[in-house]
Amino acid sequence: MAEDIALVAINVGIWRRLAVLYPSPATRWRKYAFVLPVCLMNLMQFIFLLRMWGDLPAFILNLFFFSAILNALMRTLFVMWKRLAFEKFLEQVTHLYREIEASSDEFCRNLLAMAVAESRRLAIFNLTASFLDILGALIFALFLEQRSKRIMFDRLSSLTVMNTPAPPTCPTAHPFGVALPGMDMQRTPAYQIFYVLQLPTPVVLSMMYMPFVSLFAAFALFGRALLQILAHKLSRIGQLQAEEQRYQMLIACIQLHITIASYVRNLTALIAYIIGAEALIFGGIICSLLFCLNIITSQTQMISIIMYILTMLYVLYTYYNRANDLMIEIKAGHVYPMTLAMFQSLLNASYSYFTMLRGVTNK
Repeated sequence: MAEDIALVAINVGIWRRLAVLYPSPATRWRKYAFVLPVCLMNLMQFIFLLRMWGDLPAFILNLFFFSAILNALMRTLFVMWKRLAFEKFLEQVTHLYREIEASSDEFCRNLLAMAVAESRRLAIFNLTASFLDILGALIFALFLEQRSKRIMFDRLSSLTVMNTPAPPTCPTAHPFGVALPGMDMQRTPAYQIFYVLQLPTPVVLSMMYMPFVSLFAAFALFGRALLQILAHKLSRIGQLQAEEQRYQMLIACIQLHITIASYVRNLTALIAYIIGAEALIFGGIICSLLFCLNIITSQTQMISIIMYILTMLYVLYTYYNRANDLMIEIKAGHVYPMTLAMFQSLLNASYSYFTMLRGVTNK
């Protein structure tokens, strides 16, 4: 099983335990328990988003949270839908991994070890960074609540001195804005109940969002290692003395090249459309957040928005940088190549839309 190889063990292990991959009759219920609550929360976010329509900064910020969680759901549901294809591709990865691991060539084994070390480092970093990022959103909501209470306390004090009736409630905020028709989410106990229900989100959303990014990086790193092994084998042909040995090595190199081409083709077929959709979503989100920076005045919100922009840029950069390292063209959506030059073009396009929106607003 793919979970047994160190290259993908962390991320495949998460998905197997949640029954996203390799489900059994005894564990199949886990994927529904994992996905359905997040689907419900995302629907409640959409309802809340509609209520924010008149407040542009709040609308953009909540649109970011809605889009980010929708994107996490898209990734997980896509893997569940393409489960057999993912498992088949992981079988191919496992077979190639075992062949290199059992090779007598120490140079090839060292290349594999470096790919494994980097993929594991990325997986751990991505999960940790995602967890801390979402945990920060939870703490930020508490900070806003305490700040609003202090402001309300000052207002109440001044109103008492002037013998003016005080307002009945003070505004509060959930980490992820949610709403239900006919329910006031800011009143007790609805606010406390839904806040507690959102407490597991750092763990749940990290396991939903990051394994896909880390797996793509691991696949690209492994593909790069295969190409480096091919280059190493080709360089050895001239060092062999016997013609039969050179012939056999050449045949082995041709077979390895065919294997690598099949590997990249299968990887592209597996992830091209979802990464193409994500590129469009992330580009729109980055443009909107840059625009939001232009119209808000709160320093706390500015810091948060900058962090969200950096998160989007990191995910996009991970995709395009690792695909660029592969040296064999992967096309997002089967349309445009995933290279660092294309990554720069996406950033330029996002900034162009931002400057256009800012110009319209300033008028």
